[in-house]
Order: sequence, then structure tokens, then C-alpha cells
Amino acid sequence: MRRVMAVVPDLFFATKIAATAKALHVELALTPLARAAQAAAATPPALVLLDLQAPGDPPALIRALKADARTAAIPIVGFYPHVDHALRASAQEAGIDLVMPRSAFVTRLPGLLTGEQLPVAEPEA
Repeated sequence: MRRVMAVVPDLFFATKIAATAKALHVELALTPLARAAQAAAATPPALVLLDLQAPGDPPALIRALKADARTAAIPIVGFYPHVDHALRASAQEAGIDLVMPRSAFVTRLPGLLTGEQLPVAEPEA
């Protein structure tokens, strides 16, 4: 079974992601930002979904995952409010694989969860 880690502190949105994962038979691990790097290294997921508005420092998590040989190859998909271009830029500078507005993320979620849609860059908005 495909395993995906989600760092999504918004319980409403995390529940939506979990329901979609369950319907697609994808194992979803909801993980707090503070423990995400350690959890990913211990049991590497096929994909990390990251709310770039999570409290703390999401770009630091991206850098940590990309710097660790155990987790460097894990694709990281981040989402952000479409009006926050600085948040998008900071995630890109940190090395995120794919970053998109929340609305695009919701549309692509099923394909991302199943691995049918590889994390490819979105055109600049």
C-alpha cells in the first residue's frame, strides 16, 4: 500500500485529505511539523504533502528532508494561499519539488495520493 505523509495542521483540511486517501486505499500519516523529518527518515513515505502555512518553519523541513540521504528522493508537494507569492518563493528556494495554490492542490490531490500525477512544476502564476 502506498504511504503518504501529510504535514497539515488544519484539522478540517487534514480530514479532507484523509478521507480522499482512504477512498483511494492510500495509507496517510498525519505528522506534526516538529516530528516530520524524523518520522520520514524512520519510515520513508512515497510522498510528503506540506501545508506551507503550518506553524513553525516549513522551508526548514524541506531543507532538512532534501539534505538527508534517507529522505532526499522523497517528493515534497506544498500548497499555499494563492495570494502569498513570498511563501511560494521561500518553498522553492528551500528545494520543494512542487508548490501550488491550495485550489490546484485540491484538484490534483487524488492523482498525487495515488502517484498517478508525478510532482511536476506548475507554471509561474
